[in-house]
Amino acid sequence: MGVALRHPEGWVILVAPEGNWVQIVPPPAGPEPDPLRYAEFISLRVLQARPSESEDALRSIAFSLLPFHGVAKFQREEVAGVERYRFEGTGTAVPAQWAATGVLAVTRRWLLHIVCAKPIDRWRTGQRECDEVIRSVRILSQP
Repeated sequence: MGVALRHPEGWVILVAPEGNWVQIVPPPAGPEPDPLRYAEFISLRVLQARPSESEDALRSIAFSLLPFHGVAKFQREEVAGVERYRFEGTGTAVPAQWAATGVLAVTRRWLLHIVCAKPIDRWRTGQRECDEVIRSVRILSQP
């Protein structure tokens, strides 16, 4: 997908049939992982960019791709060569609520949506881990 990022060793990579969404999740307890049941995950999506998206439109996209229900932050980061927005919020999976931090990178042709989430009850330590994941994001090529 043209992106490199650090993730926990041993986690499972789930690829959507369309090929534009990857979830990296802890090893499943049962035989079949269910991506809707994870409160701890890393999500990476690649979407086709629409010309001249406004910041409000980008904010809407950032929070609409996963089941966010609370928004804490959405702010532009200064990064050489790529327009990036960092965001934070809370959401819900079937078994539990999660808190997350993410980045929306805007290239000429693509939007890269990357989110790291941890269960809310583990967010105090999980936030540091997620910050590391988001800081590790490198765009290798423009998909």
